[in-house]
Parts: sequence; structure tokens; C-alpha cells
Amino acid sequence: MIVVALRARSSWHKPAWWATAFGAIAVATYGILWATPVVLDGMLGGRNLLTLVRDAAAVAAVWFFHNAVAAQQRKPEKKLPAWGLGLAVLSFTVPFLLISRPGPTSSAFVLDRLDQFPVWLFSSIYIFIVGALAARAIALLSSEKTVMTRFYVLGLSLMLVGSIIELMYLAATHFGPTNPDFRESLYYVAERPFFGGIFITVLGFLWVYAVRVFWKHLARWTLRIDARHEGGEYLARSLATSSENGWSDRQLAVNSAVNIRDRLKIGTQALSRREHALFSGVEHLLSNHLERTPR
Repeated sequence: MIVVALRARSSWHKPAWWATAFGAIAVATYGILWATPVVLDGMLGGRNLLTLVRDAAAVAAVWFFHNAVAAQQRKPEKKLPAWGLGLAVLSFTVPFLLISRPGPTSSAFVLDRLDQFPVWLFSSIYIFIVGALAARAIALLSSEKTVMTRFYVLGLSLMLVGSIIELMYLAATHFGPTNPDFRESLYYVAERPFFGGIFITVLGFLWVYAVRVFWKHLARWTLRIDARHEGGEYLARSLATSSENGWSDRQLAVNSAVNIRDRLKIGTQALSRREHALFSGVEHLLSNHLERTPR
């Protein structure tokens, strides 16, 4: 939540930020410090509305994750509209509001009420939407073969498989003759691949975010060293050129590092011992683009 808040000013317009924000809300519904799910749901009236909030936030997170993938692949026509998200949430909110005796707060809210048709419909629509979004994201990612893409596809595939298993479980439990032991044991079996997939996908998302933050700070550091030789407006001018040309932070770091290296070779730029050690590390990271600077 803290990271989301800190990044709001610069990233609120990006789908990835919204995916992170809604994901954080969904996770927060499981408890924040003293605010346990019972406390949080009690603040909403003790009618298990926290379950609805959690599911709505989860759908929004996967929705914006899908759009973040579409944006990253430069396929704006594949983005899903915001009004579609509203309809998706509304589609399972209506049956939730028709549930008889929704309270008191319970961690087994769905499991204890699966004999009710609105509970089955609410859960089934929610799971179907998440599975459909996972399938769409997999289709978008299938054209790339990077390690991170495969990591995402693994997580999303587990979510898709978990969604199918859970839909089958919900139908069998609601419409078929089942005993309490069957309900409870299979319920948690059905959830394992689903939540395992979410865990893997979130790890991948956090890794990508951390890498981007790292390269952004590294690019700004090399640019500041580079600008030291060129004058006051050079930093702003370089950032503007980078934005116009669509350079990544890695490309910006390469450009600045090349300039620094050339000046070090001819002796027109000096670095402190600490800066020289850091710059050697930068060169090592960019070794595919640069020759190491001689000491």
C-alpha cells in the first residue's frame, strides 16, 4: 500500500498502477495489523460485504493487469474498457445482494451457504470472469518467449485451471447431493491452483516493478554524472529527448555511460573513488553494450 501511494503521482494513469492498487486492496481484506477480517467486515455492517469488496478488487486487479500487458505489447485495441469492468463487477454484485442471511461475518461464507442459488451464482460469475481474464492475458503473452513471460503464463495458467476446477466444484456442490466432508475437503483442493497462480503472477509483477524502479534510478544516476560535464540544462534536455524517442531507462543509462566512458578515456571527466566503483558496476551491468572503462 505504501509503494502504491508513493507511485500514485507519477503512475496513476498507467494500468499497471491500478492493477497494483486493486491487488493491494484485495490482499488488505485478509487483514492489516490489528484490523482483522472480522473487524473490517464489522465496519461494513458484519454482513460479509468484505467478501464482495475482495472479489471486486481482485477482478479489477486482473482486469488492469490484462490492460497493462496490452499496453506493454503496444496493442491498445486489446485493452478492455472501464465500463466493461463496471458491468463485470455489477454482474456478481446483484446476486450477492440477493443472498438470504448474509451475516454474520464468516471466513467460510461461500462454503456455508452454497445451497443458496444466489451464492452459487455470485461465486460462479466471479470465478468465470477471473478465468476469462486470465485466458485473455495468456493469449496476449503467448507471442513472447522471455523468461518473465513464461513465469506470467505459468501463474495465469494455474489461475485458469483453478477457475475451471472451482466452477465444477461449485456446480457439483450446489446442484448435486454432497455431504459436508466432501464440500469442505474439495473446496480447499479447488482453491490451491487458483491462489497458487495468483501468488506466482504477483511475484512476477513485483519483480518486473522492482527491475523497472532499479533501472530508472540507475539511469538517473548516470545521467546526473553525465550532465555534470555538459551544463545545467543538459539533464532536462536529455530526459525530453529520451521521452520523444521512446527510450527505455536502460537505453538512457547506456547513452550516458558511453559519454562518461569516452571522457574518462581522454581525461576530461573525473570521478570520486566511490563514483568510479559505482560506475564500474554500471558498466558491468551494461557489458553487452559497453567496453569496461580502464582504471
